[in-house]
Amino acid sequence: MTSRRLSDAIISAHLIACEEDKKDIALLLIEELELELTRIRGDQEDRRNKTESIESAFDLHEKTFGPLSPIDAKTDLKA
Repeated sequence: MTSRRLSDAIISAHLIACEEDKKDIALLLIEELELELTRIRGDQEDRRNKTESIESAFDLHEKTFGPLSPIDAKTDLKA
């Protein structure tokens, strides 16, 4: 069964961006993943039992491009 979560699609796109060494796109996607995971959903709770794919996305980003820093991230995109 295919997942219908937006976060899963973002994780998949982020993996491709990392594989293709597209730091600017990967950074935007990891920021959007953070936004998606923190969004208030009213009465709905995220019933995700396993978070390995989420943790792996953040680990891959840091392994590929270095530690995430909001200040550095915004500076990198402008350069």
